Amino acid sequence: MKNPQETWFPFQDAFKYFDTLRNYSPATNWQRFFNPQFFITYNAEDEEVENHVLKKVGSYGSQLGKIINVLDVLVAHAHLPQSEFTLKPLREFRQLSDQVKEAVAAIQGPQQKSITQAGVDQLIENLRSLANSNQQEYRRFVDQLKTAIAAEDKKGENHDVPEV
Repeated sequence: MKNPQETWFPFQDAFKYFDTLRNYSPATNWQRFFNPQFFITYNAEDEEVENHVLKKVGSYGSQLGKIINVLDVLVAHAHLPQSEFTLKPLREFRQLSDQVKEAVAAIQGPQQKSITQAGVDQLIENLRSLANSNQQEYRRFVDQLKTAIAAEDKKGENHDVPEV
């Protein structure tokens, strides 16, 4: 019969030196049974603050969503020089913002949107960019917008629609 010390199992030493490499202190919070939170942290002195913020303010996703919304507005109104230094990060941010909105819509369904000043500003910025890169597509979109606006104006003349 083999000596028990000679028997080896895969990964048996995986956690042998775990605590000496880093000071991890996993903790589980079961206060919210239907939404348990698991924390693996080595900064345990902030655990109470983190839990309080999550309870009072909302999840990290909710907090990040609000930050992304504010940045969307700031980016739409920013008048930055058109250089690769500014365009690449802004393009990456817009892509991130769009991906977040798509991910949320996949779960919550599409959100009803109303037109905003930030949306109009973004449209104008996109048209300016398109004018520089593809004049033919730019002209096609501008003509389409002019036609739609003229049709709405004509429709408004036929009805008593108050001006806004």
